[in-house]
Amino acid sequence: MRPPPRGGMLVKTILAVVVLAMVAAGAWLVLKPKTSARESAHGTLDLAKAEIISFDMTTTALGELQAKNQIELNSELETESSIVELVPEGKAVKKGELILRLSGDQIQTQIDETKLRVESAKADLVAADSGYEIQKSENESRLRQARLKLDLAELALKQWESGDHVQKMKDIELALDKSSKDLERLEEKFVRSQGLFKEGFMSKDELQKEEIELRNARAALEKAKLDDTTYQNYQKPKDQKSKLSDVEEARAELERTKQQAEIQLAIKDAERVNKRRQLALHEEKLAKLEKQLAATEIRAPQDGLVVYASSAGRNWFDDSPFTVGRRVRPQEPLIVLPDTSEMVAAVRVQEALAGRIRPGQTASVKVDMLGGQVLSGKVDSIGVMAESQGRWMDPNRREYTVKIALDKTSSDLGLKPSNKCEATITMGRVEDTLAVPVQGVFSDEALKFVYVPRSGRFVRIPVKVGRVSSLYAELTAGLTEGERVLLREPDPNQILREPWDPDKLKLVGFELDSNGKAIPTGGARPGGREAGRRNAANGRGRAGPPGAGQPADAGLVQSAEVKPTDSPADKPDPAPGGAAKPDTDDSKSDTAKDANAGLHSSEHGSDDTKVAESAPASNGPH
Repeated sequence: MRPPPRGGMLVKTILAVVVLAMVAAGAWLVLKPKTSARESAHGTLDLAKAEIISFDMTTTALGELQAKNQIELNSELETESSIVELVPEGKAVKKGELILRLSGDQIQTQIDETKLRVESAKADLVAADSGYEIQKSENESRLRQARLKLDLAELALKQWESGDHVQKMKDIELALDKSSKDLERLEEKFVRSQGLFKEGFMSKDELQKEEIELRNARAALEKAKLDDTTYQNYQKPKDQKSKLSDVEEARAELERTKQQAEIQLAIKDAERVNKRRQLALHEEKLAKLEKQLAATEIRAPQDGLVVYASSAGRNWFDDSPFTVGRRVRPQEPLIVLPDTSEMVAAVRVQEALAGRIRPGQTASVKVDMLGGQVLSGKVDSIGVMAESQGRWMDPNRREYTVKIALDKTSSDLGLKPSNKCEATITMGRVEDTLAVPVQGVFSDEALKFVYVPRSGRFVRIPVKVGRVSSLYAELTAGLTEGERVLLREPDPNQILREPWDPDKLKLVGFELDSNGKAIPTGGARPGGREAGRRNAANGRGRAGPPGAGQPADAGLVQSAEVKPTDSPADKPDPAPGGAAKPDTDDSKSDTAKDANAGLHSSEHGSDDTKVAESAPASNGPH
């Protein structure tokens, strides 16, 4: 086989070299340091001058619109029902207008049955009242009879004591006296007759007759004496006890009649009370059923916008469509009726900011539904308790709900509850101070610094931060007017590696420790990354993980020299649940501590060679 020509091999070799050269050139273009483009634009790109300016201290918060006055309408029925009439959701209704009607057929049936029971109970009550009156009359009659019987017994006793007994005693006494005198007379006569019989002047037969008369007289006297003894010992006590017994029995009968009368009357009265109570229960049930029937019609207690409870998130236990025919449980939320003539923006503000917001401060509210149109308003209230938002992602995050009352002009814009909005609250104003955009300030633990251009690169300059807004940070030391600062985290190869200048650190209240690390003058060495985490957990707030460059938080504002705009407060008050710090020049020197989590943070090793990359600021232009 013939070998390939030499010329072909040479061409292939040259082409391979050219291709390798092109690949190497492309790789160099891709991997070369990207500093030339940025360095060529130092004068305009990502740089800002430190200037004497005045700026408003504001904070921006997200939330949603709410009606200032809102009424929730629940089913007041005690049993399940169903919807038979319903106005469309979103309809504006007037006070008294029918919104929803529930089925009341079962309630109407119960009303008809209860009315019959009421009529029957009324008749029973009339009968019970009549029975009571009759029993009262019978009791009076029986009492009269018992009193008469007692009176008669007492009269009989008096009659016996004053009449019959006295007469009987006189009769017995008279009989004894007569019998005694007759016996004495006949005894004298019999003695004389015996003398006459002996002298022959009287016959024996006549004498015998007189003897018989004498015997009779003696027997009559004995009988009179026996009658007296019998009466005194037997008849008199018998008659007396009988009469007394009649009186006591009549008196006892009167007491029994009284007691029986009271018992019978009490029974009749209890029946009457029971019937009256039964009537009251039936009437009460009837009134309740009629009220339940009236509750099947739900009318608007005020002007407002009809929102179904299921749409408003109030009906969490039943997510079925809210339509005619749907079953409704007792006390189930049905309608939310917000008065859209007065709307408020309910926004969530970080805990570090809540203590600096006052009722009456001005705010501007941007509503998504209006295409970003900005509405004016004033802070109406600040929530009493902090709320945990996103507790699973950030359990240390606490926010307060701030309500902003919108101006009256917003009532004609068709705003609705739950419209998303963004509010900017003006907490005060800083006049004539040296400031830079907040994106240009970074943090290395407690130390704040800026990047300034030098020899085509950037060098770190420590600064002392005063008051901070969502756009600007006040610099009280470390920088002069006109110096430029970088508004982003530079690439690692853009940083000019220099150790901290002790003189410049001293200007901002810091010094170097034995390891060459910047620490607050006269203070303990900061706890590094872990201290940063603790500060964030204690409510300082941070926009990203420790060690990464982060934008300034618009809320971390501390100043005793803030000029209030519409706030009645002369100086900041403590955040809810915390104590206020005195606003003095000394406290102002600690501003960096309060603004720690809001500014860009960057970790550097002892040899100043370790720099963490930063995400771009989200609340300001780069």
